[in-house]
Amino acid sequence: MEDEKKVTTQQAAETQPKEDKKPRKSSKTAELENKLEAVQKELEAARDQYQRILAEYANYKRRTEQEKLQIGAFTKAELLAGLLTSVDNMEKAMASENGENYKAGVDLVMRQFMEALQQLGLEKIEALGAPFDPNVHNAVMREDADGVEPDTVTAVFQEGYKVGDRVLRPAMVKVAN
Repeated sequence: MEDEKKVTTQQAAETQPKEDKKPRKSSKTAELENKLEAVQKELEAARDQYQRILAEYANYKRRTEQEKLQIGAFTKAELLAGLLTSVDNMEKAMASENGENYKAGVDLVMRQFMEALQQLGLEKIEALGAPFDPNVHNAVMREDADGVEPDTVTAVFQEGYKVGDRVLRPAMVKVAN
């Protein structure tokens, strides 16, 4: 009888469909796998966008460097073109004999030269009689001066210049005690 039971259980097992050796995925697992795939797609899209932005930035940086070089070259050419008239007149003054014409020629050159620089934004720093300002003045001497407020510029040894708010060279001055 035991043998009969074994045979019937064997037959029953053979007649039932064989189950896959792989366990069936639960709906929760399938849902998580779908979410994982979606997140991986998002990650790839973000990586792609990052690479594009990185390339755009590199192109932007290269273009701005080229533009800076071009602007610098253009500015230099404009400056030199503006100064050529002064150079021409200085050559004429040097070719003339010393005397009144020479002085007039040098004065003309100086005026033209300063006009060209002023067109580029150069400004002279007012110093004589002004209160001492260490941002725009360089005090090289102090003196006791009667009738002058303390810390007032009494003499200018070398003019100072600025472009906008940027000091190119401070004025070299003497200041009252």
